[in-house]
Amino acid sequence: MIRTKIIATLGPASSQVETLLRLFEEGADICRLNFSHGTLADHLQMLKSIREAARKVAEPIAVLGDLCGPKIRLGQVADEEGSGGMKIGVGDVLRIQRQPIVGAKGGVSTTYARFVDDVRVGDRVLVEDGLLRFIVTDRTSEEVICACMAGGVLKSAKGINLPNTQVSVASITEKDWQCADWAIENDLDYLALSFVRRAEDLIELRRHLEKRGSGIRLIAKIEKAEALQQMDAILDACDGLMVARGDLGVEMDVAQVPIIQKDLIRRCQRAGKPVIVATQMLQSMIEQSSPTRAEVSDVANAVFDGADAVMLSGETSVGRYPAAAAHMMNHVAQVAEDYLDTLATRERPVVQDRETPMSAAVAAGVWQIVHDLKVKLVAVWSQSGATARIFSKYRFPVPVVAFTTEARTLRQMALHFGVLPRAMPAPAGVQELISRADEMVQRLGLAGASDRIVIVAGPSMGVPGTVNQVIIHTVGQASATADAATAASQVVELEQP
Repeated sequence: MIRTKIIATLGPASSQVETLLRLFEEGADICRLNFSHGTLADHLQMLKSIREAARKVAEPIAVLGDLCGPKIRLGQVADEEGSGGMKIGVGDVLRIQRQPIVGAKGGVSTTYARFVDDVRVGDRVLVEDGLLRFIVTDRTSEEVICACMAGGVLKSAKGINLPNTQVSVASITEKDWQCADWAIENDLDYLALSFVRRAEDLIELRRHLEKRGSGIRLIAKIEKAEALQQMDAILDACDGLMVARGDLGVEMDVAQVPIIQKDLIRRCQRAGKPVIVATQMLQSMIEQSSPTRAEVSDVANAVFDGADAVMLSGETSVGRYPAAAAHMMNHVAQVAEDYLDTLATRERPVVQDRETPMSAAVAAGVWQIVHDLKVKLVAVWSQSGATARIFSKYRFPVPVVAFTTEARTLRQMALHFGVLPRAMPAPAGVQELISRADEMVQRLGLAGASDRIVIVAGPSMGVPGTVNQVIIHTVGQASATADAATAASQVVELEQP
């Protein structure tokens, strides 16, 4: 197994169960449903296909719903001269109207009702990820007048970025609330909130989830400069980050994006939370069967930086080679991980998790045991997934097999670096856990007789937050009797927090 997790965005190119099976076989761990495209009925059909394919591979596949957020888009634009939209050149004037119109002859409208109120003279208006660029030269009560700085074809529904403008739009739109309720009703595992600007955006959404009794985890997509200024508070409010480099590279100086990526990964490492690197990772594979050398380096560097997961977007949603893209992502991650494992100077990661300090302290000790005793794997009981999350941040050079009785926890742990989630009925005690873990790791081919493994357990399996034992166990010497199992293991008792 590779330890870096792979997220595949689904769409027309990956809607069939057979294609999903290929994606899972090639290493995809999480499926992303992008609510910016398609209807909820479309997503429901896709979700049914995901779950059918997941049953066939018998692997926990997580589902991440990606909320649209306050994305501003062009309104409808007429197709002029068969170009697919409205042509505009450098120096041309573009009039952006308050009232909805069909764009033509230098005039367009947007999906944002307060566009004309928010922008100011001198503000930049970027369309389609900055491919078309304008600057505001004048405005009236009914329209904004722009000069074209980089031309092209304006097409219906293309995204608009306003990097200099403080927009007054709500961070969570009415459509987002509808999608969030759909996600709750259909038992999704993660929700990603787009264009997060402050921690309050996430707190508001989490309150809604809690009110509905949902255990969905929240991912903050970092795409705005305002988010970078409040990163500590945002990290406290979310369950993980996504470095969404597409809009981030438009909103910010594109040369800053690699630096921001490294900084956010470092922050998530210290905070004990997962981080996803996304956008254009293997972009050329939308049309080509092989990636560019630069794209391969990009994926490898995300692994070197310490990303928990890397994401495929158009490559698997609309691309011609979805399974090949997943295969390439998997292969590059594996080679990068193999290289990291050869480095003798690696230091123990620093994790400062305030929610589960006991698990963090235990993980630090187990990290040392793994490196000193050359054990084959670490097995942890993680009922809520919190212990598995913390252990994943210690970047063990061996798999972390995480056991739970909870189906959703099982799927959510699929996001965590190095974690292999497995369902297990709650054992009656530590000795039964040792016996079951011994049998399972041999059956999975992860360890053989006489190999050492580390088992992390608590006095009451099935109860979150009760870690208090680290067991160094020799595989193949488990027994149905407690005395024999204890003799085959070295047990370290830990105090409860």
